[in-house]
Order: sequence, then C-alpha cells, then structure tokens
Amino acid sequence: MIKTALKILALTLSIMPAAIPNVSLGNPIVKDQPNGFFLFQQELGGGYIKIGNQILYKGQEVKDASVSSFKYLKDGYAKDAWKVYFQGNMLKDASASSFQVLTDGYTKDNWKVYFRGEPIPEASASSFQILGGHYTKDSWKVFYRGKLIPSASASSFKLLGDGYSKDSWKVYFRGELLQEASASSFEILGDHYTKDSWKVFYRGQVIKEASASTFVLVGESYYKDSWKVFYRGQVIPNASASTFKVLGDGYSRDSWKTFYFGKEIAEANASSFENLGQGYAKDRWNSYYKGQKNGQQGGTAVKILGGGYAKDNWEVFYKNEKLKGATASSFDYIADGYAKDRWEVYYQGIKIADATASSFTVLGGGYAKDRWEVFYRGQKVEDAAASSFEYLEKGYAKDRWNRYYHGEKVN
Repeated sequence: MIKTALKILALTLSIMPAAIPNVSLGNPIVKDQPNGFFLFQQELGGGYIKIGNQILYKGQEVKDASVSSFKYLKDGYAKDAWKVYFQGNMLKDASASSFQVLTDGYTKDNWKVYFRGEPIPEASASSFQILGGHYTKDSWKVFYRGKLIPSASASSFKLLGDGYSKDSWKVYFRGELLQEASASSFEILGDHYTKDSWKVFYRGQVIKEASASTFVLVGESYYKDSWKVFYRGQVIPNASASTFKVLGDGYSRDSWKTFYFGKEIAEANASSFENLGQGYAKDRWNSYYKGQKNGQQGGTAVKILGGGYAKDNWEVFYKNEKLKGATASSFDYIADGYAKDRWEVYYQGIKIADATASSFTVLGGGYAKDRWEVFYRGQKVEDAAASSFEYLEKGYAKDRWNRYYHGEKVN
C-alpha cells in the first residue's frame, strides 16, 4: 500500500509543470501563456532582445539565430557563431568569424565590404579603408556612401573637406564629378565656397558672376571679388564690393546700403548703422531686430537689456515687437525671460496679469514669485505657497506642503 502511494505521488510530481517564482533578478519576465511558464527577457541592444530560446528584433523573430552565441555589435548589426544580421535580417554569405563594424555605415569581413547591410561588389575587403566624410577607398577604387565613383583614381585620391575631394586629375563634390573644376589649383575657401584658377563654386555649382583671381572671404559667409558681393552663392544686388564691411550677427553694409544675411534693409541709414548684438541694430533714426525695423523713435538711444528685450528713451521692445504700456524709464530685464518695470511683470514679452512688480523675484529654472503668487514660465502655479516656495534643481521645486516638477504638483 505504501509503495503504491509513493508511486502515485512520484507520478503526480513528474507531470506537474515546474513553477518558476515571479522574480526578475534585474530583467523583465514574460509569461508564456500556453503552459504557464515564465521566460526571462534580456535586452541585447539595438532593438534585439532574447526571450527564452528566441532572438527578436523589434518584435519580429530573427529566424535560425543561435541564442547561445548571439550578440549585438552596433549600428543595427549582430552576429552569432555562424551568421551575421543587419536590422534582424541575415547578411547572405557574410563570415561571422571575421566580421567587423567600421564607421559611417560600413562593415566588412575577410572577403566582402558592406554599406548599411548591402554588399559593395566592387570593393576589396583586404585594402578597404575609411577616409571620412562618407568617402572610402581600396587599392583600386573610390566610393561615396557605398557607391563607386567610376572616374576616381584611388592612388592619388584625397579628402578636402566640406563634401569635396579630388585626385590628380578631377574634383568631386559629395561623390559627383565637378566637370568644370581644375584639380591642380582647386582649393576650399570655407562656408561651402571653393575655387580654382578660373572659376568659383558654391556647393558644387559655378558662380558665373564671380572672378576667381580676386574672390575672397569677407566674413560670416559673405564673399566678394573686385566688383561684386556674394552671400550663399548669390550676388547681393547693388552692393559695393570696394566699401563692403561685415558688422556681425548677419549684418553688413557698404557706403550706401545695409544688409541682413544678404538681404537689403530698405530703410536703414548705412553711414550711421551699427550692430548692437543679440539680433539688434540701430542707425541715427531707427532700431532694428533681425533686419526688421522695430521702433519709430531715435535709434541712437537704444539699449540692449538681454533676453530679447531692448529699449530706447520712450519704448520697450521684445524682439521686433513693442511692449505696449511698458515704461521705458523703469524697465529692466531680470533673468530666465522675465522682465519688469515699476508696475508690470513680463515673461518673453507677455504681461503676467497677476504678478506684483515691487516684490517679484526670479528663482531659477523658469520659476519666479512675488509676495503672494508663484509662477512657472509666466504661468501661475495654482495653490503654491509663495512664502515658503523655493527652486531645487532640474525642474523641481517645493513649498511647505508640496513638491513640483516643471510647474506641476507631483505629490
């Protein structure tokens, strides 16, 4: 009887499913619904995960992958002991044992070179090298973003920068041949401009109006030759090259006209025009913000306050808008976008209706307060106690009763 009972007990235990405790040990667990088992999920990186005896890439099974030897490399590539994968798909004929991830999307094994998971048939793996700027080469051929540059000479090929390259006979821009460029005298001027002994180029296109012999950088993407001024490859109409000056922050002028990033400021007086900084400028009669007139009063009195605010003797400005009702004589910028005059408080040019100027202080992190109210980026923080309110760090603040994150109560 006892033996029979023991046999029944042993049989019962042998067919019962093993219960795995609900403990993650640092990894999420996934329940396998059909049989009640819990499977450990391991993040491998790059969208690859391991669950039980499966490898998944962004939720899709990586078929035939060897779980025991599978590992993530980088840039979407992974491998096991026998195969290589890119974004979950097997790279046909890639050798796992010699496979290596390079840079700029390139990989190789002992026999083939790949660009973003696609083989480059013309490339020799044994002599393949990364040049930079998406250019690569082997002992015989040159490539740009994985595509062969048919006419390039690998032995004399060199990278110039800014997308340009050349060999002993030809010049290239982003992998495309510049038909009209002379390699022997070709040079980079900066800001996407290049030239040879006869022509000037902008982003690989010839500037027909430019004279290469006198073409020079004036400053801040402005160029000129003996007769014309250029900005971003275009002639600035009616600009005088002989008197042209760069003022900074996009502003420039000659003896008669004023410009902002290559466009004429129609009403500006060139002889008295000056850059004030932070986007503001002035002449004898007006003030300007980013090339737009923003005041009707005398520009000579304009003062930059900071945070996008400025004022003259009569008006206050936020960027290129007048602050209606603001008192210039008492107006000043505080910090974090906040400013005030004797009676009102402003945040990024907008009046804060409930703020009291006389007791208003900026706390930091977008927070401010007066004697009665607390504000976050110009908006009142409801129910916050101003008397005990203080800014902590990284968006957090507190008063006597509550904590706040970016102006919202969190407890």
